[in-house]
Amino acid sequence: MKRLKGAVILASFLILLICVYSFLLGNKVFEGGFENEYAAWYFLAKGLFSSIALYLLVSVLEVLKEKR
Repeated sequence: MKRLKGAVILASFLILLICVYSFLLGNKVFEGGFENEYAAWYFLAKGLFSSIALYLLVSVLEVLKEKR
């Protein structure tokens, strides 16, 4: 379970990084400005939700395994 938890934490971190990068790219932050694009905000919210959900899922599974 430790190896699985490490892999899931790494995957959730990569998902978060990709979504934050697409948020910054979609709002044109790298070009020196800021535009309020709705799709970019969606990717940011989706990345936050997905990464937290993956981490919490593996934590719950770990607790359930210890209870057995």
